[in-house]
Amino acid sequence: MLIAYVDESYDHDTYFIGAAVADEATWELVAEGFEAVRQRTTPRHSVPADAEFHGHELMGGRGDWRALRGRHREAAGIYAAALQASLDAGVRYLFRGVDVRRLNARYAYPRSPHSVVLSHLLERLNDYSKNHGGGQQTIVVADQIATQEQHQAQFEDYQRIGTDGYRSSTLANISSPINFADSRLSPGLQAVDMATYIHRRASTVVNQHPRAQATTDRLTKLIYPATVHQWVWRP
Repeated sequence: MLIAYVDESYDHDTYFIGAAVADEATWELVAEGFEAVRQRTTPRHSVPADAEFHGHELMGGRGDWRALRGRHREAAGIYAAALQASLDAGVRYLFRGVDVRRLNARYAYPRSPHSVVLSHLLERLNDYSKNHGGGQQTIVVADQIATQEQHQAQFEDYQRIGTDGYRSSTLANISSPINFADSRLSPGLQAVDMATYIHRRASTVVNQHPRAQATTDRLTKLIYPATVHQWVWRP
């Protein structure tokens, strides 16, 4: 059985949701890999022993990673080590996005970017599960959020009447309901957060400082070999 962890990353112009997919044994390897990175990092950089791998906080020196503020090379090295652990374990990624400005310009009453992108991602995840899930439904796990009941109801509608658009699907290969978990306690949610954050930056940030661009390029090389689908819808 596959388990897919999903998380979003966005700015004013573009909204992305990513999925990190693997079987249970693979996620156990990821957890072990993350713990090994923490054990190396804690004594060297004075970060908490249970630090949460979070892309925005790690690269910005915030939260658990505030000891690394301004230490970009060290932060990038830790980020790369975490992505390498997921890559070595065999995690696969899917990414979907939407151009928010074009969405709002095209439709008088546009659906929310999250709703649009989640339906597109679930369609592709359903296809991936059909081909790689061994005949079992894929479990979906998302981060705990204030609007999770709304998202759960949306998912139930998809399974009852189908997703919107030309690839309408009742998502028969995805298990209901969507599960919600605390990202601090979930290596899978941390893995998808790290990957989706870097994917968004690689897809949308232009005119970076050469060193920042080199870091982005270095990190994308640890996710794109394992990426089975990516697309941005520009209405």
